[in-house]
Amino acid sequence: MLLCIILSHGAVASGSWELIPANPVVGDVIEIRGTGFEGESVDVLITFEKEVQVVDGRYEYLLEDVRIPSGFDNRFTVQATGVDDLNVRVKMLLWITKTAEAKDGVATVSQAGVPPGTYKIRIDGKSDAPSVKLKITAFQEMEVDSEGSFSYTYDSKSMPSGSFEVNVGSIAKQVELQPAAGNIEGNAEKATGERSISRGEKESVWNFLDFKSEKMWVAGILAVLILFLAYLRRRKS
Repeated sequence: MLLCIILSHGAVASGSWELIPANPVVGDVIEIRGTGFEGESVDVLITFEKEVQVVDGRYEYLLEDVRIPSGFDNRFTVQATGVDDLNVRVKMLLWITKTAEAKDGVATVSQAGVPPGTYKIRIDGKSDAPSVKLKITAFQEMEVDSEGSFSYTYDSKSMPSGSFEVNVGSIAKQVELQPAAGNIEGNAEKATGERSISRGEKESVWNFLDFKSEKMWVAGILAVLILFLAYLRRRKS
């Protein structure tokens, strides 16, 4: 897993930052606290990678309770390598699906203007390979105060354990997200929201989600627009 944080166009790499806690465990709320930065904002980019096994020509990865905090701008990108196609399904009020066909085995889906909230994300698709590599990136612009400080928190509950690279401006550090104590494999899988279900159950879920995507697409778009407009009103008030 790779966690990167970079400064925005309005800031320079003159500050310093620390990670709290310094040795995080899956489930911890991680805080990145920066001081001495110039500019009005800082961009936060979080990326982690996950290898997913292919079963019966399909792959699937489920993230539970993905929290998108408040900020100036929110967007996420999912890139799948070794695939035929990629579906990214996000449950807001309804399941909303974005699909991309692969080119040379690589498919990418991006979504901008994501309102803050807690979401369930399902990633799936077809592949002839034994496994696929997923790269999931979340971007957010955060405000730097008049003293050059900022604080960014992220709930690691939805992340798999593994190595992070944390980069704030030109300052990079390696961080290891440890498995939760007591049950290393079980807790890690629970933290990432992975579930083992039968082929029939998977097909039922995919068919249901495809039906929802096709029949309720307009309603889903309206729901997202309502959430986004409400979010803009809160920012203006």
